[in-house]
Amino acid sequence: MTAAILVLRILAVSQVLLSVTALAVSPNPYRTRVLAVALAIGAVSYLVSSPVFDHINLELGPWLVLPADAIPPLLFLFTWDLFEDDRGPPLSVWIIAAFYLVVAMWIGLERGATGAAVNLYVMATVQLAKLGFAVGAIFIVWRGRENDVVESRLKLRRVFAASIAVIVAAVVATELVTGWDVPELVELLGMAAIFAVTLTINLAFLRHNPSFVLRDSRPSVPVLPEETPLVKELNRLMTDDLAYINHDLRIAELAASLKVPEYQLRRTINRNLGYQNFNQFVNRYRVEEAARRLVKEPRAPVLTIALDVGFRSISSFNAAFRAHYQMTPTDYRKSELSNS
Repeated sequence: MTAAILVLRILAVSQVLLSVTALAVSPNPYRTRVLAVALAIGAVSYLVSSPVFDHINLELGPWLVLPADAIPPLLFLFTWDLFEDDRGPPLSVWIIAAFYLVVAMWIGLERGATGAAVNLYVMATVQLAKLGFAVGAIFIVWRGRENDVVESRLKLRRVFAASIAVIVAAVVATELVTGWDVPELVELLGMAAIFAVTLTINLAFLRHNPSFVLRDSRPSVPVLPEETPLVKELNRLMTDDLAYINHDLRIAELAASLKVPEYQLRRTINRNLGYQNFNQFVNRYRVEEAARRLVKEPRAPVLTIALDVGFRSISSFNAAFRAHYQMTPTDYRKSELSNS
C-alpha cells in the first residue's frame, strides 16, 4: 500500500506541475499568476514532504513543510482574486492570514527543530483556522454564483475552486480528527482523490480553455454589438420602469420580466454590455441616478438618496459610487455645486 501511495503522490505532483507551468506563462493578470504559483508550490510541498521527510536533515525538514501550511490562506486569497470583481480582501483578512502564517511557522519549526510538544489547543486552533480558510473559499464561490454573468467563470465556480476547497477542508478535517496519524487506507484514498481532481481539472482546461485563462487582465468591454432588441428592452426596463430601485432585484427576476432565459440575459449583460457581474450592471444605474439627485437635491441626506436608488446601506453605496466616479458622494456633490 505504501508503494501505491507514493505512486499516487508522484502522479498528483506531475499534474500540479503541469497546471502551474501553464498558469505561469498564461495571459492571466500578474497577481493571479503569482497566487497560482504560490498555491502550487504549497501543494507540491504537501505531496512530497511526507515521503521524504524522514530522509533529509532534521533542521531542513520543517522548512520543507512550511509552504504546505500556507495553502489555506493562499487558497482563500486566490479564490477571492478570481471571483470578487469589485473589491480586494479587507484588512482583517490580511491580518488573520499573517497571524496564522506566523503561528503555523512557529509550530512547524518548534516541532521539527526541538521535538517539543506544542500545546494541543494551539494545534487545534491552527487546524480550525485552516478549515476556516477553506470554508471561506467555498463561501466565496457559492455566494457570487447568482450575480456572475461570465459563462466561463460560472463553470469554473462549479468545478475548479470548489473542488480544491473541498479537498483542503477534507485534508484538514482528517488531520484534526486523526491527530496527524492518518491511517494508510485513508491516505491512499486521499491521494487517489487529489490525483483524480488535479487530472480532471487539467483535462477540462485542455479541452475547454487550453490557454488556462482564469481572468482577463484587460478591462471588460463589449464583444458584441450593443444595440439588440434585448439590450433595448433591458435599458427601457431599467431607465423607464426604474427596476434598479428594488433592493432585492435578482437576475432571475429581471429575466422573467423580459421573458428570456436567465442564461441569455447573463450572456447579454456580459458580452453586449461588458459587465462581469450583475451588481456592476445594476449599480451603474443606481449611482448615476444618485449623482443626479445629489446635485438636484442639495439638502437631501446622502443616506436617503442611497436607499431611494436601491442600495441597502451607506457603505455599499459609497463603495459603488467611488468605483464609478473615483470620489465619495459628498465630494461629488461639493464639486458639482461649486462648479454650477
